[in-house]
Amino acid sequence: MNRGIGDFIRGVAIGCLLATPAFAGSGVVTLQVDNDGMVSSDDDHYTSGVELHWTRAVSPQHWSQRITHGLPGVWLGSVDAISYHLSYRMYTPVEVERRDLIEDDRPYAGLILGGLALYGREPLSGAWHREEAFQLDLGVVGPATSADSVQREVHRFTNSQRPRGWSHQLGNEPILNLGYRRHWWQSHSLGDLEMQHGPGVSASLGNLLAQAGGGYGLRFGRGLDASMGWPSLSIERGGYRQVATSPGSGWNLFAALQGRYVAHNLLLDGNTVRDSHSVDRREWVGDAVVGVALTWERWEVSLAHVWRSKEFEEQVNSTVHGALSLSYRL
Repeated sequence: MNRGIGDFIRGVAIGCLLATPAFAGSGVVTLQVDNDGMVSSDDDHYTSGVELHWTRAVSPQHWSQRITHGLPGVWLGSVDAISYHLSYRMYTPVEVERRDLIEDDRPYAGLILGGLALYGREPLSGAWHREEAFQLDLGVVGPATSADSVQREVHRFTNSQRPRGWSHQLGNEPILNLGYRRHWWQSHSLGDLEMQHGPGVSASLGNLLAQAGGGYGLRFGRGLDASMGWPSLSIERGGYRQVATSPGSGWNLFAALQGRYVAHNLLLDGNTVRDSHSVDRREWVGDAVVGVALTWERWEVSLAHVWRSKEFEEQVNSTVHGALSLSYRL
């Protein structure tokens, strides 16, 4: 095992040990694994990722309530839940066995992000309610993530094609990004079943991603208030997490569509303050997700298929990947 992988594993182990006393409280812990191999035989674009969430409800006296006082009045009037997250992601071009710089395909990049999200939920008139989230992401992109070593070891273990082009990856750069989401849901009772649907808007600003968009979501099944959420859509956080308002068992099918105007994407535009590989980014991007979630006792498992339209001019095919999430209520 090389030094980069060893350092990463030791860091994760130490982080888990330090987090154990905090997790001993309440809330929901979620592990999400993304991989294009779940729905495709290709190993390109958004190759894989792993994400850990801890979401818990908060009281009116919690320190996070003070943050909302500094936000504009139309944003997040109060905090109902807070979520801490840590994610590790890898991005590659299609032909990973090539050693030369592939100028017309996306740059190699490893990305580590950590941060928190504040959630608010407010009942509205009739059968409507509103959900909001304000998010902070800190992290790093570049060789510091050891993504090249991790992918080589994984491919060696799985006897997959050997990635040879990581010498052309994006350089090290710290990440600071802010995000905001708002979704309006209307609830319906369909006999023993339930349905929620409605529009949403989102925006992100930072050196990783600057964008704004909107979309529509749908959830259908039984025990929707017991659900712990659905997977996020890569770095854009198109999904959501929640602490169930009425814990229990249930199931649901979910689907969402989203369109976004992207003004900046470091993973495609290249490093901000140094020369690096880049491609011609498309300004308009669309996402779609469809999946199923099953909740029982303290557990929930969900599986989603995520589709994304072409993100840069030279891209041959759209991007697809699968997302598997496992949640446990503490």
